Parts: sequence; C-alpha cells; structure tokens
Amino acid sequence: MNHDAIATALCGRYTKLAEGAGYLESNWSFPHDGTLIGAYIVAVDDGCVRVTDDGDIVFNAAVAGADITRPRAARYRALAEEYGLMLGDDGIISTTCSLDELPYAVARYMQAAGAIAHASLKHRPRDEERFERVIGTLLEAKFGKRVTRRPEVMGISGHQLQFPFALDFDGDSPALIQTISADDDKTQWKAVYEAGGKFSDIRSARPDLRLIAILESAKDTEKAGRYFADAADVVVYEGGALLLAA
Repeated sequence: MNHDAIATALCGRYTKLAEGAGYLESNWSFPHDGTLIGAYIVAVDDGCVRVTDDGDIVFNAAVAGADITRPRAARYRALAEEYGLMLGDDGIISTTCSLDELPYAVARYMQAAGAIAHASLKHRPRDEERFERVIGTLLEAKFGKRVTRRPEVMGISGHQLQFPFALDFDGDSPALIQTISADDDKTQWKAVYEAGGKFSDIRSARPDLRLIAILESAKDTEKAGRYFADAADVVVYEGGALLLAA
C-alpha cells in the first residue's frame, strides 16, 4: 500500500518514522485551533496495520480546557465506535486492518477524529470563563489575600451586582474588577455593554469605589477602552504580567 497516495488523497503528507511505521498528516484541523489532524500507521502481525492517534485527539481537547467527565468520555467513545474504531480508557483512538482496507480505515479514522474534536468544543470553558480564570490567577499571584472573588454590591437600582473580583473589598479603598474577554481577536461587545451598565449603576450608589475594566487584547480593544473612558480605569491584558497598580 502506498501511504503517500493515501496522504495525497487527503491533501496531506506521509512521513516515515521507522521501518513499518509512519505518520499520516491530513489537511483537516482541530476546530478553533488549527493543529492538523493526523494518524500514526504502524505495521502489526499478520500483515495488518494499526491506525491510531496515540491519544492526540483527547489530549488536544484537554489542553484546550475541555472538562472531560466520564459521561463525556463515553460520548467520545461512542463517536469512535460509530466509525468502527476503538477509544480506550487511555484516550487512544485506534483500529487495526489489512493493507487493502487501509484507505477506508483512514477515512473512517479522520471522520471519527473530526467528530470527537468538534464534540469537545462544547466541553471547553467559554471565552469569558477562560479569561476570568487567567486574570484571577494573575491577581492572586500579585495581590494575594487582597483579592476577593465574586463580590456583590448594591447599585442605585437596588439590584445586587456581582463582579468577578475585588481588591481590598473590606478596606478603605476598595476596587471592583470586571473582565472582558475576546473571541477570535474581537472584543465581546455584549460583555462591554453589560459592564458599562453595571459601572453606571454602581458609580451612582458608591462613588467611593474604584472601578476597573480588564480587557483581553483584540483588534478593537482601543474602541472598547474608549467606551469605559468616563466609567472605569481600563487595563488591556496582552499576555505576560498584569499591568495593574493598586
């Protein structure tokens, strides 16, 4: 069987790793990632070959933040089985076939890998959760016990308003912090408008509070920052250290 021919059919390429083993890279990619999906093809007994991801698919989902619970792992396993493959407890997708069956096995493998990768998207944290988690870690590393999570303050409307974080919440100079995430290099404008409403409600009731908006860097961050110009201090997070003085 010509592995290069199979790779060409998939608009990909085959790389020989050792005698009887190689890696077949397709032009299919993980959603929202760009990493190309591939398969290891390894010769086994009786002239057969094993097609496997060596755990790459589930590992990629986990690294992206997917919370892989037992029911979700069972769903991934069911998807693999729909295409005639196995997904073991170790997270490895595989199937064994004859050389004549290899083109069909690879096609089924790619379909299964793509289906599992797409299913895992629902199990990843939302962008706002991801960014809030990042900022929370940075705040606690920098300010320690001065950080309060999920503080609530009553606004002029009479509603209890919750913020992701506060600094010195019970002190003389408290600050409320709202995080604004970006998705695909675009600011989450729905979150911007919601935060603006919260800031306005709080400012009227508690003019003593410092209000801070931490925005994830995106191509429209400057515009979003101007929206908060008279309402809150704006910090743009571009990765690395958090440039917040308090």
